[in-house]
Amino acid sequence: MAQNAALRYLGPPPQYGFSILTRIIQLVTVILIAVWVWQYLGGVSLRPKAINSFTNDTGMLFNWHPFLMALAFPLLMGEALLSYRAPLAKNLSVPQRKLMHAALHTLAVICVILALIAAFTSHTLKRPVPTPNLYSPHSYLGIMTMILLGAQFFLGAAAFLWPKFSKSARETLVPYHMFLGRATFIAGLATMAVGIQEKVGFVVSAKGLSGAGLYSGVVRLPAAIEVFLVLTGLLVMWHHLAPGNPAAEGATTTGLLPTDEAESA
Repeated sequence: MAQNAALRYLGPPPQYGFSILTRIIQLVTVILIAVWVWQYLGGVSLRPKAINSFTNDTGMLFNWHPFLMALAFPLLMGEALLSYRAPLAKNLSVPQRKLMHAALHTLAVICVILALIAAFTSHTLKRPVPTPNLYSPHSYLGIMTMILLGAQFFLGAAAFLWPKFSKSARETLVPYHMFLGRATFIAGLATMAVGIQEKVGFVVSAKGLSGAGLYSGVVRLPAAIEVFLVLTGLLVMWHHLAPGNPAAEGATTTGLLPTDEAESA
């Protein structure tokens, strides 16, 4: 049975209060990134800021990139990983959890696409010299994360949502789907951390910060953000901790997976 397949991987989720704490950490992470973007990096804009006839500033256009990625990974994808295990509305049925899971992932993918457009557009429109694309460790980690995200999204949509594989095929794919989801989430957080550190390096160099200047908010706030990214990853992953013997530890239907359908198909 699909229920037994679920119990092989997951036991009961953590207490509801722990799930609320996780959501708080997710929101704080996004808020800190928003403060960093708006207060220290100059905010956002839909077009470059002209300085003179030959020079512009695309920084505010680029700033959509970290903000949208913050919405995509710590918040939306993190919530998607929680939506089966510990949804905020505990009385949701399995089909409702599946739709919520799919919707959150879809919104995350949209945010990622918009974030990438912001980054590449800001680089291309930079004057007098465009900024190179895809040269840094952050870029290469980003490529790997996008491959994982694409594989996870299309596999999940095809296997579990529409047109939907057979029941036996879905049960076989459950552990791979779960692994890809977690791997994409963690890779996204890691890529964000590297990107934030890269941006801090640019800011320190541009402003000529040294000595006491390295303790300014433009540097210390990103350091706090990176700590909260780690906390977000740890707390979300704790919800997916599989006990050695779920059935013996009181596993319940709150641990249902994508194969657990209301119908028998």
